[in-house]
Amino acid sequence: MVKSILTSISCLLLLAASGQPIPVNDNATTSRYPFINTIFNRVLNSTPLDSFYQKLYRLKSGGKGTVSVVHIGDSHIQADFLSGEVRKNLQDFFGNAGRGLVFPYQLAQSNAPGDIIASSNTSWTFNRIAHPEIPQPAGISGFGIRTSATGANIRLSLRQDFNRGYQSFSRLKFFLDSSSTSGWILEAEPNDVPYVLKREEGDSAVYQQVDLPMAASSFSMAALPGQGPRDFYGVSLETATPGVLYHTIGVNGARYDQYNIAPLFWRQLPALKADLYIISLGTNEAQRAAFAEQAFLREFNQFITRLRTASPGAAILVTTAPDSYKGRYSNKVLKALNQSLAAETNKLYLPTWDLYKITNGFGSAYSWSRRGLMSRDRIHFTAEGYRLQGQLLFNAVAKGYNEYIESLQPKKLP
Repeated sequence: MVKSILTSISCLLLLAASGQPIPVNDNATTSRYPFINTIFNRVLNSTPLDSFYQKLYRLKSGGKGTVSVVHIGDSHIQADFLSGEVRKNLQDFFGNAGRGLVFPYQLAQSNAPGDIIASSNTSWTFNRIAHPEIPQPAGISGFGIRTSATGANIRLSLRQDFNRGYQSFSRLKFFLDSSSTSGWILEAEPNDVPYVLKREEGDSAVYQQVDLPMAASSFSMAALPGQGPRDFYGVSLETATPGVLYHTIGVNGARYDQYNIAPLFWRQLPALKADLYIISLGTNEAQRAAFAEQAFLREFNQFITRLRTASPGAAILVTTAPDSYKGRYSNKVLKALNQSLAAETNKLYLPTWDLYKITNGFGSAYSWSRRGLMSRDRIHFTAEGYRLQGQLLFNAVAKGYNEYIESLQPKKLP
């Protein structure tokens, strides 16, 4: 009896110590950007996110483990302004488990997040998921680079922004080609000992892991002599610190159907051990002359099915795309697509963050453009515009988390 009472008191004390809500301030957004409907800024059909919120709560209360978020999207995500804002806020509150999945975009002649610096001593052939007609596979990052050059190397470092936190890593998970006839020598200062990345015959693992004795913020890898081409698909940069690991997979021009027919992507994706998938697609489907609803919903549902197969225990959060222009006017195809997507996710009871509605829907791109929050093409947004959207997304997720931990509080007796 006494033991039971002590256990109950212990649980209540733990709940009180760890059940603090995430600070959310929508009023600041409303006062500065009155064209945003923050009253709608919440996750719809949020109950399936409780499994994710429970993992965050356990992380916060226990101070152990990692919660993995995988954000998949198109060019709105590739530069990492939006997703980076969500990452920073989650890691500030729950702990920083690392930068997550990165790719040397510069070697694929594409735009990179501002904190990723990559170079090489040779040129690479490359491809991304948006171009399935090119006979070169795209992997976990949605990209792939390939070279057969002797002595090829890759150098990658994280640019430091001390206002947003020092970035380092002590664990690297490399997604490379599956050949056992080639390999790499890895160096990561200040670690003195080089590491050999080479597969044994018959090794079918989708990644190769290296644990460093000391944290680093950059690495270089040089190709060992060998036969055949070498492929690089991405690397997850992680720490030994408990917290949130937030992976961004953004591909310029990508659509649901293009992800669906990328077999290597789906083979490697489970390795990220997602607790939550955030899906931000739809803008590129809306560049067509008309909206083919049945075809779109077929691809969307296939994508969701593939996610559930890849990660049966992961929660899924779908987002709609914000309004943008098509020529001189707002995009009517995007309006129809977002309405269809919102109806489908509601039918499936999928958690949804309706950015299109939050930002005032059809015609709202005018307000964003007039305030300098959109780029010149009036499809993409400025860094400030994307960070604003990221703050809105974080606030919506935070509200759901706060409601979840409130539900855990002991009910007061009447």
